Amino acid sequence: MFKDKKVLAGGAVLFLAAFWFYIKPNYMDPKPVPVYTPEQIAAAPRPTVFIGKATGGGHGGKATNAPEGIVLNLKPSGTTQRYVKLIMALEFEAQTPPWVGLSVDQLAAKNAEFAHHLDPEMHKILDAIANVIGSHSAEEVATVEGKEALKNELIEAINHHLHDHKVEHIYFETFIVQ
Repeated sequence: MFKDKKVLAGGAVLFLAAFWFYIKPNYMDPKPVPVYTPEQIAAAPRPTVFIGKATGGGHGGKATNAPEGIVLNLKPSGTTQRYVKLIMALEFEAQTPPWVGLSVDQLAAKNAEFAHHLDPEMHKILDAIANVIGSHSAEEVATVEGKEALKNELIEAINHHLHDHKVEHIYFETFIVQ
């Protein structure tokens, strides 16, 4: 019985030594914080929320607004009422830590999480979009310069309502005036 205790103790010592030298450094020590170059940070994807586009997120594959674009009134010119149908992407400021090296699936998951975090503010965002677009006529948004001015006005109006995150860029995926 004494020999069995020595074997057991020797085995325990060997296990602890193996744990200390091989397993612990790889799995238990804190990993160093990655260091990114300014170029990597500048090129990193930004959180993006789509307005008027169906998402595969937590809404059963349906967007909370319209799945194929939102339709908004433009300011009437004379007696003619005009409408715009649009799908737009709101690109927000870079996150900390930056989203460097993410796969397409990881990026989609991060964007879905960001959009879910933004859900309580979505009514304010949609209201700002409707107000800004409704204050412009079809002629004002028909030119490239008019669309760029509209984007800048939308960014300012949306950011006025948001406190935690700020929109940096807006991209029109669909912009149809009727």
